[in-house]
Amino acid sequence: MTGEATSRGGAQRARRLLPLVVWGSIALGLLTIFLSGDLGEMTSALVDADLREVTLLLVVALLLPVVHARRWQVMLRSVGHELSLGAAIDLTISSTMINYAAPGYLWSPAKGMLARQMYGVGLGRSVPTLAAEQVLDALALLLGTGAGLLLAGPTISREIAERVDAPSFDTLLVAGIVLALLVAAGIYAVLRFGRRFVHSSLDAGRLLARDRSLRIPVISLTAARWLLDTLAIWLAAKAVGVSLGLSALILISNLPLLVGVLSPMPGGIGFREGAMAAVAGALTLPVAAILAAAILHRAILILALPIVAGLIRVRRWARA
Repeated sequence: MTGEATSRGGAQRARRLLPLVVWGSIALGLLTIFLSGDLGEMTSALVDADLREVTLLLVVALLLPVVHARRWQVMLRSVGHELSLGAAIDLTISSTMINYAAPGYLWSPAKGMLARQMYGVGLGRSVPTLAAEQVLDALALLLGTGAGLLLAGPTISREIAERVDAPSFDTLLVAGIVLALLVAAGIYAVLRFGRRFVHSSLDAGRLLARDRSLRIPVISLTAARWLLDTLAIWLAAKAVGVSLGLSALILISNLPLLVGVLSPMPGGIGFREGAMAAVAGALTLPVAAILAAAILHRAILILALPIVAGLIRVRRWARA
């Protein structure tokens, strides 16, 4: 009973960040619109957005954390931790909020720490599953980007490469600082938890690698998440009046997200939108409308987080 109360208390504390994350991200989005110089066109596109596509986008956004959490739940089960889907969704939402509020990959270690604090999941056991999540999602985006560039052809691919600027010194400096913090966190974890942490992580990693029954569900759920992400971009663009062909859809739904994942900024803010504008320009798509779609996409995905969290809470109350 005490453990359950602690878990719920931890979840409630994490959800206190929701208003800050939601309104802060909306403020950043509005600032991006203002600085881009296309305020009028983007505002018009957002105001005239088709509510049917926006509603469908919200449905997709509600499914995304569930699919993400389900994949992690399956991997945790493989390393000997049974976690309910509701708890996995709780942690996924909390770590996603941290991703929108903190730079780099800090959401991943934070997710492991929250799982340990709230649900008693050993950090050494969760680390390999969190690493596997990162690798799977990055690999899916890399494959998608490669497929999009092949479909677009060499001329457009070269133009996109020229338009997507190389990282500036300041960006590399921030990325280096984030990397140093992650390395320091890893060293601290080893020193804090000692050999048991290392042995537990290695053992969990071996279990994940050897569990053949894990491959089909994990690959299927990764593919489902990729498809939902792609559908979300298509719906956001459609809502503001832009119809994306196959190559444009795959490029815009993969390359900017990959850039956002690799960027040191919270939630990839600015980097993702800049990459979407670069791809849109190379494909002769309306840049202002694509930026409006990017803002709409980010806003709806963030809005879905408190809704899913609320549904999980109602479900718990109904079972109590």
